[in-house]
Amino acid sequence: MELNLTMKEVNRYKIISEVIKGCLKVEDAARALNRSQRQVYRIKAAVAKDGAMAVIHKNKVKRGPRWLTDKVKAKIKYFYQTKYQGFNITHMTEFLNEEEKIKTSRESVRQTLIEAGLYAKWKRHPKHRSWREPRAREGQMLQFDTSNHDWLEGRGPKLNLIGGVDDATSNCPGARFALSDSCIENMRVIKRIVETKGIPLSFYCDKDSNFRVNRAQGIQHELEGKDCFLSQIGRALEELGVEVIYANSAQAKGRVERAWGTFQDRLCSELRLYKIATLEGANHYLFEEFLPKHNRKFAHPARESGPAYRPVLKSLDLNNIFCIKEERTVAPDNTISYNSKYYQLLPDEHRISFVKAKVMVYEWLDGSIHVLYKGKELKQEPIPKIRYKNKEKMLLTVNY
Repeated sequence: MELNLTMKEVNRYKIISEVIKGCLKVEDAARALNRSQRQVYRIKAAVAKDGAMAVIHKNKVKRGPRWLTDKVKAKIKYFYQTKYQGFNITHMTEFLNEEEKIKTSRESVRQTLIEAGLYAKWKRHPKHRSWREPRAREGQMLQFDTSNHDWLEGRGPKLNLIGGVDDATSNCPGARFALSDSCIENMRVIKRIVETKGIPLSFYCDKDSNFRVNRAQGIQHELEGKDCFLSQIGRALEELGVEVIYANSAQAKGRVERAWGTFQDRLCSELRLYKIATLEGANHYLFEEFLPKHNRKFAHPARESGPAYRPVLKSLDLNNIFCIKEERTVAPDNTISYNSKYYQLLPDEHRISFVKAKVMVYEWLDGSIHVLYKGKELKQEPIPKIRYKNKEKMLLTVNY
């Protein structure tokens, strides 16, 4: 075994060697080493038996509790290059501890991979950002965004991850994979968060067309002092009394952007690990496995206790809020058109005809159509395609 002695240890070994040879008295050696004569006799006996090893501190040659055997190091290198390829060091260490039952630390894994030339430290260049203090209570602000990323890495369709992050706790109360970043898909996620957590006080999002209408609105709209017409999602949040705040940059939504970075790193690796290649499989793993684990690890308590989420009143029908709402004027034959389809309004006990009445068409998230007049739902039935094609021809003839 190769010995690396300090100057103090070398000096101690030389003095004890002189005592063993009889060239130096024990009492002189004790003074030189600042030890008692009894200690010198003990060191002398140890050197006579073990040589220079006796003057080395025992912790110097003792293996620490985190010391890894060559077999364990080989396993770590193997897993990093195969099963957990693409995982970051912290993420891989968690899976080694939980899945492979290899109890080790992040630093031990990192040093093992560095020694093998498999890992190099990625340098992050600092960027100047103005810091905004997080909200004090959970539910005071929900940061919401969509991450357009190749989550399945070519194994399946390209998906969008839609979700939100609580500004005070960094908890992700809801997220969902979808094929498109549509108004309906965004509404599904927001509705689910409201059902499970409650109504947040404010909603922080970008200026995407899902959240606001960005086109020019005309002089009348400007005279009314409005910045933009409400989108369907903006209208739904206004009905719930939620303040909508629009971010001017991606960096302004720092917490949700950082969360998506973590998701792209960890969730992609886990979807690859378990060979998930479908939208349904990705959502099942996200709901059942990843989100609970992610929130346990990355969420933290708010500065002030007690959630600020408002409860959903029993009288409030979220289906009639998180839906597509459009106004229609009833035609002379008591029909309305919506999405290139016609619907026949049926008489009720109070009114036979609704001709020229202004009605609201609600398209729920499940695709069902509901027609309301002054807050009351009307009976209606879809007109078969062949009938409304004949109706269109007749209307063209009349107009001509």
